[in-house]
Amino acid sequence: MRKTIAPLLCIFATHQLIAAPAAPPPPYPSRCNNCAPPPCSSYDFDLYHKDLEIWFASGEFLYWTVDEGALDYAERMKQPAWSPTASYASGTVESASFDISPGVRIGVGYFNAPKYWIVQAEYTHLISTGKDRVERPTGAGEFLTGTWPQITTSPLAHAHSKIFFDYNLFDLLIDRVFFPNPHLRLKAQGGITAAWMHQDWKVEYFDGGGGDTTIRNRWRYIGGGLRSGLSVDWYWGNHVYLTAGSSFALYMGSYQNQAKQTTTVQPLGSDASLPVRDSNYNDTRPACALEFTLGPSFQKNFGCNRVELFVGYEINGWFNLQEIRRSTSGSPSEAKETWMSTSMLALQGLTTRFTVDF
Repeated sequence: MRKTIAPLLCIFATHQLIAAPAAPPPPYPSRCNNCAPPPCSSYDFDLYHKDLEIWFASGEFLYWTVDEGALDYAERMKQPAWSPTASYASGTVESASFDISPGVRIGVGYFNAPKYWIVQAEYTHLISTGKDRVERPTGAGEFLTGTWPQITTSPLAHAHSKIFFDYNLFDLLIDRVFFPNPHLRLKAQGGITAAWMHQDWKVEYFDGGGGDTTIRNRWRYIGGGLRSGLSVDWYWGNHVYLTAGSSFALYMGSYQNQAKQTTTVQPLGSDASLPVRDSNYNDTRPACALEFTLGPSFQKNFGCNRVELFVGYEINGWFNLQEIRRSTSGSPSEAKETWMSTSMLALQGLTTRFTVDF
């Protein structure tokens, strides 16, 4: 009897073990009741909350300056000219410059944890201005001359420059997130982008007799296109990370440029009600932009939430936008040849970002 029951009990026990396997461990997101790491976890366990589905918001303070060429407006001689009749440019070239100005960038996004996709939208806004002034030199035979035509009755006494730049950028991006190891997070991004910006530059020449000439150069660009890029977060220790990113964008949009000049001096036969020059140029053109960011960041998990504080350097370079259009002079029926100066447009400076996951 015992020999018969023993094999049956063994078969029954084995059947129970096969039929009732152990329950799988609960998925990570179920820890969101307390978000405590599992017992005996390593110090670098889930640094990025990579398995938690979250929304996030970010706010950035920008302290940038705008740098561009082709903004010369006057030349201040440092020695007398080589000839009293015909001479070329001589002296120090004076150019318009921008002050360091504050700006903002705001963003919101969603992280789809199971598939490691991010959808996010960002808006950037910056207004930058600058003022410059130069006086006539005091040396004998030395003058202050304009790089735009100066219509005055006597040599220039001083020249002024005022410049205004308004920059707006919107990005709607999708990121694919990769985790090569527990310390490293990579984001490959792509999406659509839109930019609208305009610049207003005013130059004034004043002579010693009370006459003055004013030049206004304005351009505006509105365009849309595609952006792609890559960013990285690298954990160094004690919640400190190295954060870097770079992107490239290509736009197609509408470009307008206007050069207008007026003067209080009225030579014989001139019409005081009309500007000296009033040239308007329009086209549809491509523009491209490069962006690079680098700096340290502090990132820490607080339960189910996570915060990031980034402080670093950022530069944005734009091509095929900055143009200063001048022309030759002549009688109304004669040709007016276009003289054009072009330059790269750069926005650079300090970027501070605070991001919170919720």
